[in-house]
Amino acid sequence: MKRLFLLSLALVSIAIFGFTQNSQAKEYENTAKPESTVPWEYNGTKQLQTQSANSPVIADISKWQGNINWEKASKALDLVIIRTQDGISNEDYMHRTYEHAASKYNVPFGVYAFVRAGTPTEARKEARTFYNRASKNTEFYVLDVEVKTNKKGHSMRSVVEAYVNELNKHTSKKIGLYVANHLYSSFNLKTSSFNFVWIPRYSSSAPQHNHQLWQYTSRGSVPGISGNVDLNRLADGTKLEYFTNKLSTVSNAKLAKKYYVANPKYVLLKTNVNVYKKKDFIAKNKKSKLVQGTVVKVKKITKSSAGIPHLQLPNGTFITANKASVIKTSATTTTKFYTAKDHVKKVITLLPVTNYKHATGSAVSKTKSTPAYKIVHVEKIVYGGGTTATRFKTKDGHYITASKVRVISGIKKLDNYYTKMISNVETAKDIHMYNSIKFSKATKIEVIEAGTKLEVVGLVYNNIGYPRYKLSNGKYISTVKGSFRTIKKVVSDETTDSTEDNLLEEPTEFIEEPTEFDL
Repeated sequence: MKRLFLLSLALVSIAIFGFTQNSQAKEYENTAKPESTVPWEYNGTKQLQTQSANSPVIADISKWQGNINWEKASKALDLVIIRTQDGISNEDYMHRTYEHAASKYNVPFGVYAFVRAGTPTEARKEARTFYNRASKNTEFYVLDVEVKTNKKGHSMRSVVEAYVNELNKHTSKKIGLYVANHLYSSFNLKTSSFNFVWIPRYSSSAPQHNHQLWQYTSRGSVPGISGNVDLNRLADGTKLEYFTNKLSTVSNAKLAKKYYVANPKYVLLKTNVNVYKKKDFIAKNKKSKLVQGTVVKVKKITKSSAGIPHLQLPNGTFITANKASVIKTSATTTTKFYTAKDHVKKVITLLPVTNYKHATGSAVSKTKSTPAYKIVHVEKIVYGGGTTATRFKTKDGHYITASKVRVISGIKKLDNYYTKMISNVETAKDIHMYNSIKFSKATKIEVIEAGTKLEVVGLVYNNIGYPRYKLSNGKYISTVKGSFRTIKKVVSDETTDSTEDNLLEEPTEFIEEPTEFDL
């Protein structure tokens, strides 16, 4: 009999539990509340309301929370999100009271509006009403898209896009999107128009879609607030400061471990970095990108609304001050190395250079050595370590120095010149001979007549990348194509061994070399 009683009790308990869960699910039917048709998503034990000691308490509230004891609530809340309106016609009658109290008790807050618009025109009007009603002390705005409101001929995407675009005309603050995990795909909203995404999913499992804020339960509790309250968690990698825009407890000494807090004057970019037109690094403020290996002059240190140090450039734009992305350097020392701004596509080695497998140029990553006066094709410039060192990543995947002492940028029209070592030439026209590799009026010696045979003993380059043939008499001539009728005993770029004699056809058109009086 006892066993039968216990079995009956168990069956009744299961039935009641199942009914309760289905009732909880039914409560959110046809809304953006998460997975309303999946009973197991709803946990009646309140296990989900407890976060770790290091997790902030983030609640969202509306008139349903009634009167709040803000003296108590402020001691528990790190952030609160307050409803302003449910469409145009229904202003939340508690929002002004909540906003005033949050400000009084120094609780950072954002505001949200339930979207009821059915057309883009209605959405723009609703956005203006939302902005005008909400406190200007808010840290951010949120569009709460919970139900399908679009009218015939318009999609939810176009309606919400009109709403956020209109709101952006009135504020430069962050704008977020609240949309359900299970409605995310069907609504097909343009999430890239928002600064963050907030997804409700009442489960021990996080939302499957990309998000920054997760509403994980509607049955949480906060001291000073009667009854249940929605609680939220930050997604991995998202910091509370992103929403509160406050870092008042972080000293410059602590920030200096990660950021430059004093003007470094010049920085070398260790990675690619984004450039922003305003001090807050949000998507709509992004302007362009600078590639690693670029040297940037810094005007001053500024801080974002959240207190994060940034570098302000002379043109008024901003880049990160994070030491993982930039490193202090100087204008003087960087002149010894090529940077990304030089746009180098090929270099000539002035001395033998070592090739490495890695940009850092560690001894264990040495692969080979490239002899002097060889042309090397470059893919890009990268940060190689230290405060000035940049390296070239070559087309074959190796890394070589970007020191101007060891390599020189090849001129754009290098194909107009012979770049192979030869032994004998015969001039095709009158050419000039110089006593220096820097050709100018001062170094010009005499004219060599057409048909003169010359003995070449070397191939060298001047300081801006023009190739020269060194003659047996110690003088120099240009290697510009069209200067010679015949070129014999050519040594290829791939080897220093002499090949069979070659007769190269004379170009049909003579190419004049630019005047280089400043060389």
